[in-house]
Amino acid sequence: SLNLLKLNLVMGLRSWSQVALPSFLPLWLAQEGHPPTLAGGLLTVYLISGAAGGFVGGWLGDRLGRKTCIITCLAVSLPAMFVFLHSRETSALAWIMLAISGGALQGTLPSSIVWAQEMIPANAAMASGMMLGLAFGLGGAGAAVTGALADCVGLRTALYWSLLPLA
Repeated sequence: SLNLLKLNLVMGLRSWSQVALPSFLPLWLAQEGHPPTLAGGLLTVYLISGAAGGFVGGWLGDRLGRKTCIITCLAVSLPAMFVFLHSRETSALAWIMLAISGGALQGTLPSSIVWAQEMIPANAAMASGMMLGLAFGLGGAGAAVTGALADCVGLRTALYWSLLPLA
């Protein structure tokens, strides 16, 4: 159905930002002169907050509705990731914004899976595969575009451009 196609597109675009940041964060930090251990710490915060965001997003999706949860999470993730990328130092605010963006991006996933399953209940497993496999595959392709763009305009600018799919 057209609605399932739209949902796949939105989740694929979300995945672009979600995959690009952790893929290029260590390189970006190294270019900025930070030690590799900082990248490890930031990635840990991003991924753990993403796991927590999945739980919170599932709870919110059940209470607010699937669409409202997805839109809210995307609306929260965009400014949080922008503030993180805009930070010139690794302040407490940068760490908090990274955690919020990781949690909010992953918070969309439970609602997208259940919503897709509701759209095609006879093929619930396929719907799950579309929200997980297809969306993350599209995100990986988007991250490759971010990498190619980084070669032309620089990594920080390319990471800013990878926020556009969230808008």
